[in-house]
Amino acid sequence: MKYITRWMEEKIARTLEVNPVVVLTGPRQVGKSTLLEHADFLKSWRYLTLDDSDVLEQAQEDPKSLLWENRPTIIDEVQRCPELLLTVKYLVDKTNRKRNFILSGSGNISLRKSPRETLAGRVNYLHLSGFGARELWGLAPHGILSQVWEGKEIKFVEIPFQPDMTQVVWRGSLPGVVLASSDKIALERGKSYIDTYISRDIQDLVKIRHPQNFRRLMEVLAQATGWESVQEELSKACGETRTNVSRYISLLQNTNLLYELRGYTSKGERAYKQSKYYWFDSGAACLLAGINSHAEFNKLNIKGRYFENFIFQQIYTWASLETVRPEIYYWKPKSGSAEVDFVVRSTGQAIGVEVKSSDKIDFGNTKSMREFLKTHPEVSKGIIVYTGRKIFPVATNIYAVPWAML
Repeated sequence: MKYITRWMEEKIARTLEVNPVVVLTGPRQVGKSTLLEHADFLKSWRYLTLDDSDVLEQAQEDPKSLLWENRPTIIDEVQRCPELLLTVKYLVDKTNRKRNFILSGSGNISLRKSPRETLAGRVNYLHLSGFGARELWGLAPHGILSQVWEGKEIKFVEIPFQPDMTQVVWRGSLPGVVLASSDKIALERGKSYIDTYISRDIQDLVKIRHPQNFRRLMEVLAQATGWESVQEELSKACGETRTNVSRYISLLQNTNLLYELRGYTSKGERAYKQSKYYWFDSGAACLLAGINSHAEFNKLNIKGRYFENFIFQQIYTWASLETVRPEIYYWKPKSGSAEVDFVVRSTGQAIGVEVKSSDKIDFGNTKSMREFLKTHPEVSKGIIVYTGRKIFPVATNIYAVPWAML
């Protein structure tokens, strides 16, 4: 299968110009190893994986001999031998920061904590998600989000075609699933991923006393993706204590499987207390929620929820490539019915993003965004993402944008 160039390649190359060590994290099976083995600019690097039992044994018993060759080195699945990081630190310092390393592994606590402590001042963390939609289609990472964020002129165009949104959302972003030759194979791979990799990631971290309750919590969170979640309700739904629910949610976040969005505030505005949760992959969220084909979107009133999760992924993937990664919130005032799905904020700037699963947008659809922009002058523009094919101004500083243009 032909390698598909990842947007993260350019970010890795830029980061290595500043820091000698890059740690590339992300959930299992999002393509970290494939990127490190196939990216053109890394072809001259030495590649080691601690999934190889011989390499792992040498890393544990004689790390200096493993890394004797003075050339840039990739160490994959490095979380299997955290003590190897001391040797990496020694070699970086010995060469006056001229020896480069890329360390990679699934996003778990040991990989997040150990390099930060051992390699302080020498390391930069980067996060790889599954495929962005435009990335999968071979397009540049500078889409509409970049144009709006950078204040560039928005061109009002009509795109010639769009893929089937329901199928794209249902398949999600995991390479093995999204590139499957049929929906049947995609379903099998997706189910296997949930049963094997998610369980494996969590069990690597902590012993879960009642795995069935943990699985039920994941299912409930998937069914409620994009909704404000109350831990007391989650506790009742999965049969666990509130303390364990909080602990399990933290585990899902620490393994980069679940993301928490808090309410956006400015100028003394009171934040909405409940958090919203989105999954790292809309396909995994669908399968956890029991949606086993994209045709089910047409039977159930749930399409918008997982479409929103998918758009969150596109925003998060884009934000991960920025030099200073913007934060993502949602906005919901204490009174009234207005709500903006996503607020993307960095120092000195912010934009609002609403998601509509309709193929038509008019002025009436901008009510919440207009209220948001009116009460938050620090926000420059708003985007209404929808399933139509035209980019056009639907209100002052508010643009309708087809989902495939993000």
